Amino acid sequence: MRKSFTRLSVMLMLTILVFTSVPLFSEGTSETNDTNSQATRTEAYSGETSLGPAIIASTSWVAAIIESSGAQNVTTLAPNTLKHPPEYDFSPSDIIRATKADLLFWAGYEGFMNELFTAAEIDDSRIVRVNTGYTVELLSENIRRISPLFGTSEEGEQQIEQIEQLFSTLKEKVSQLSEEERSVIVQFHQKPFIEELGYTVVATVGPGDLSIGDVKAIEDLSFSLIIDNYHSPGAQTFENEGRKYIQLINFPGPFDTDSVISVIEYNAKMLGLLDT
Repeated sequence: MRKSFTRLSVMLMLTILVFTSVPLFSEGTSETNDTNSQATRTEAYSGETSLGPAIIASTSWVAAIIESSGAQNVTTLAPNTLKHPPEYDFSPSDIIRATKADLLFWAGYEGFMNELFTAAEIDDSRIVRVNTGYTVELLSENIRRISPLFGTSEEGEQQIEQIEQLFSTLKEKVSQLSEEERSVIVQFHQKPFIEELGYTVVATVGPGDLSIGDVKAIEDLSFSLIIDNYHSPGAQTFENEGRKYIQLINFPGPFDTDSVISVIEYNAKMLGLLDT
């Protein structure tokens, strides 16, 4: 069951944490000691010092997008060792982090962040929404909207150029495939990326469960590749001899990925579009 905190229990927990000096930071993240006053951090946020704002990201996917926008020293709450990071349960130490942060970024579907905002009484002005996805349009929109917060618009544009070049290379390789090779079934969360590359999606698995009728209808289709989602797989039913089955990722962390670019490159390798 997900944690819930009353205002009284939260304040009690905060008091215990502060006055007993227990370690405040959990697995999967790194954090520097906050020895600066709120005034100092405000100056950093406005560009008057080189310290930079204190930034929290809900998951590694959100962190990767804002890092592509030029953010540095981002603290990620959900450890990337979790196969499905949005299911993370926040800890009392995360409440401390949230209260000290200048900006908190999330994608909107992480239930634990909603609870954290309430528990830590975070003002809406400190919360920024990120639209997760791997398409040129979506990534570019995020970067151009977020990078001005850090004064890194130039770096953001450079990142967009790299993303556009990578997608251009991958799209060219997909265009050279036969019609049969381009025909795929795909798990719901990987569909935007796959369509962006130019594959023909003949069927989508999810977000709901498949009925027996759905399974039979998909089995009658012509496809040679099954593209599943590593973090929430659901297309294994269709794996059999003569069909290739792969799992792609969204959240950086698995398989030595640590950025937007590295996730795209890993997925491209799994699709056979880049050398492994």
